[in-house]
Amino acid sequence: MADAFNDSTDISDMTAFEVDGEMDQQAIQDQRMVQTTLDEPVWDTIKRDMLAIVTKFYYVFLPHQGKALLNDWDLWGPMALTMTLALLLRASAGPDSQSEVFAGVFFIVCIGAIVVTINNQLVGGTLTVFQGLCVLGYCILPLVIACLLLKLVAGISSHLALRGIVVLVAMGWSIYASVGFIANQSPIKRRALVLYPIVLYYIVIGWLVLNDNHSSSVPASTPSTTAHPTTLGA
Repeated sequence: MADAFNDSTDISDMTAFEVDGEMDQQAIQDQRMVQTTLDEPVWDTIKRDMLAIVTKFYYVFLPHQGKALLNDWDLWGPMALTMTLALLLRASAGPDSQSEVFAGVFFIVCIGAIVVTINNQLVGGTLTVFQGLCVLGYCILPLVIACLLLKLVAGISSHLALRGIVVLVAMGWSIYASVGFIANQSPIKRRALVLYPIVLYYIVIGWLVLNDNHSSSVPASTPSTTAHPTTLGA
């Protein structure tokens, strides 16, 4: 009986020692990573960050192939996409409303993402605010591409049906990509409550892209005045 107790105690001590050893090794690796990051050249840091952003763009089109958006979040990609979308929509606005359009796009994208994330937490999800800003911000990539594409083909065709199809496809992919990341961070029984704000969020952004006014970039034709010769009477 005593031998069995001693054996179990030895096993527990060995397990605790192994766990402590693994934690120490992980701490050493993290410390080495921090030192390597601090000592590396600035250009190498920029290249690594750019590669991480491009990789996350890839995950937006294949949302079930990686979890980097959640495990290694950043706000550089969402900020670049939000600024690009704001500049694209601002370019089509009138001279008096360009500042309002630019600020409004930033407000909708950022505050909307925060609201969606808080809703996820209220229903029992584990998504943090920064993870929500990262995922929802990266997943507007299809809508940014749609906005840019519509501007490129505006000179050829600006039919409402074509614009609607492009925006619907982009909006659907944004919803699909974001749900692919966020669904696992919420309770199964309450995923409908998580899905609804996400759909509404991208519908609002898609509506902004759909109603982008391209006519302001086309100069209005001014009526030409024809000079009529006057006949002087004798």
